[in-house]
Amino acid sequence: MSVQDPVRRAAGRPARVTRQAIAEAALRLGPDRATLTAIGRALGVDHSTLYRHVKNRDDLMRAAVDRALDGISWQRGAAEDWRAYLVRVSETVWDVYERHPGVAETIRMLAATPSSVIRAFARICDDLRDAGFSSVDAMLIVDSIMDMTNDSAVGWHRLAGASASGTTVAEAMRRSWEAEFAADDGREPVAALMAGVIAGEPRLWWRRKLDLLLDGAAGLWPHGR
Repeated sequence: MSVQDPVRRAAGRPARVTRQAIAEAALRLGPDRATLTAIGRALGVDHSTLYRHVKNRDDLMRAAVDRALDGISWQRGAAEDWRAYLVRVSETVWDVYERHPGVAETIRMLAATPSSVIRAFARICDDLRDAGFSSVDAMLIVDSIMDMTNDSAVGWHRLAGASASGTTVAEAMRRSWEAEFAADDGREPVAALMAGVIAGEPRLWWRRKLDLLLDGAAGLWPHGR
């Protein structure tokens, strides 16, 4: 064992492997690179040791998502109106997706929903019911916002990747819009607007979508009718 190898633990020193440590390692590596072998190497243990704490890759990814959402308060403040509350929790979710690229994709692909996601969803629905929404409308609103936020984060993350043409996906997509309407003066503004969206700040466009959904939710709020 080389003393210069930062991955290996010192001889005679017990490995500090817990489910939390495994989840944190997965987040540091990123879901795409977080194999059990890579995590074992990062923690200085054989990957077989990890099976004492996680059952398989899906369980590993659920643990990583739970860790990413750990410590977040989903409860509505006493003086917080329902719209400000939904903006806050939605911004919190977007922050998590920005801080941990790949988490949005992971949540979408898992067969079993992580416990932290279920509890957050239920907490937000409960607080919307307390604000006056029906149970069905509360669930519809939260589901719509979280679906849109997840899909937006996945889409923007994809745009930063490499395309087959050697540019980024964002650049290839922008060029396709401009080329489609290059000879159509009547639709050039549409192409220019979409090119601006693609090249713009992801969070700003996502917030406009969020405001649109919140305007729709306002029509379901009985106290606003």
